[in-house]
Amino acid sequence: MKQVTIAFWQSLKELSKPTQPASIALALGAISVLAFAPFSFSPVILFTIAGLFLLWQDSETAFDSVKLGLWFGMGMFGVGVSWLFSSMYFYSGVALPFSILLTFGFVLFLALSTALSGWMAFYFKNPNRIVINLVLLFPAVWVVGELFRATIFGGFPFLLSGVSHLHTWLDGYAPIFGVWGVSWAIAISAGLLVWLFRSKNWLAASITLCLLWSVGGLLKDVEWVKPLDNPIDVALIQANIPQEEKWQREAFFPTLQKYIIHTKNNMDADVIVWPETAVPAYYDVVERGALLQFIKDAQILNTDIVIGVIDGDIGVDNYYNALINVRNPEDRYYKHHLVPFSEYFPFTSAFEFLTGLFNIPFATFSAGDPNQKPMKLGGHDVSLSICFEMAFGEELATQLPEAKYMITVSNDAWFANTFQPAQQLQDVQMRALELGREVARSTNTGYTAIIDIKGNIKYEIAPYQEGVLRGKVQPYEGLTFYAQWKRLPVLFLLFMFFGFLLAKRYLLKGRLAESN
Repeated sequence: MKQVTIAFWQSLKELSKPTQPASIALALGAISVLAFAPFSFSPVILFTIAGLFLLWQDSETAFDSVKLGLWFGMGMFGVGVSWLFSSMYFYSGVALPFSILLTFGFVLFLALSTALSGWMAFYFKNPNRIVINLVLLFPAVWVVGELFRATIFGGFPFLLSGVSHLHTWLDGYAPIFGVWGVSWAIAISAGLLVWLFRSKNWLAASITLCLLWSVGGLLKDVEWVKPLDNPIDVALIQANIPQEEKWQREAFFPTLQKYIIHTKNNMDADVIVWPETAVPAYYDVVERGALLQFIKDAQILNTDIVIGVIDGDIGVDNYYNALINVRNPEDRYYKHHLVPFSEYFPFTSAFEFLTGLFNIPFATFSAGDPNQKPMKLGGHDVSLSICFEMAFGEELATQLPEAKYMITVSNDAWFANTFQPAQQLQDVQMRALELGREVARSTNTGYTAIIDIKGNIKYEIAPYQEGVLRGKVQPYEGLTFYAQWKRLPVLFLLFMFFGFLLAKRYLLKGRLAESN
């Protein structure tokens, strides 16, 4: 046992040692963030992934490959999800040392996905088959790493490489294979760039690269869904309530007053949407008090007004992050995919202990039913989601084809003036493209927008400003290939590819054993 412990600490020491290849991987990962919103310089990630593939190809041990993947991930997530520190330190009241420690731990956890890809890259790598490694193997293990990150502990699908290539020819693969297909195409492109750099056979690499991008470009013109009926007139309210004021007792009535005034000024809209937890209180409390007359007016005028609120019984453990249509309060949506380690904790007893030990805020929401039906708003069935749920296209697809458009709400004031709000808007744009549905997004501080089925922003208002976004949302019918089959085709292709490599490996071992 002592030897195992010593070996473990030695491995950690070697992993943390800043060798030149590891430092290069760290820099490549950090630079990769430029490919995502708010920068959106998409070509960057082609070259940074290409650099990682080049390092993997030259690595001599599995440990080296894992280390390269880990450091690449530490660079990418250390910069790309640095917004976590802001939410904990500035808004959650977590002490500075623990905010730094918890952010570092989360970044390290996310980087395990690229470390896994590094191990797989070495395990399956054939040093004599450079082209196979670069064009087939490394792109496949890259996608496996992203799938792993988007699945473990409920999933953390942050900075998926495919999102960075919205509005390029490669996004034509999104309605077929989702963001995973775009990520795969990016990784193949990166491998082809290394092949161009390393090989004298530049013609084959160039033709393959052109073919990959051309097919994606042609797929962009495929019409997977078709418009249904007339557009819906929606009003999305952005009250711009600072997070430090949102839950203050003295801000309660001024906050409600803002929403009520903006709502009354837009009662001619078909659907009015308030953002996530716009009402900083339990619904059954405001229903009988502060919003009593407002709700009666909405019911008399027969207007669909969807408000973000907490729903549940005071003094009871079950309470929900909810959306309720005040015209018909029986129409309720409860957030079901909660944020791990934020809205719920996988290891509750351990985190309750940490709460008392370090004075870290601790609270858990209850999860809603994952099979909730679409809500009828503006005369059409609508898919609803709250904040983090918009990162999971497979789950949103379960409400199709019944849902004809989508509404999502968020309170990104937790991450004000960081990369996160822009990154989340980019995720929403990818969901619209994958699923073939327009999306109306209402937020507290931004980015409030309406997005078409190609992932383009039709209407938006500036972040960190109070206002109302009025615009038309077009309902659609039909299904994209991805909405119908979700990630199954990608999983099937990965299973067949790695199954073939494993079978080949063990067949060769068997033949060698027989010859000896």
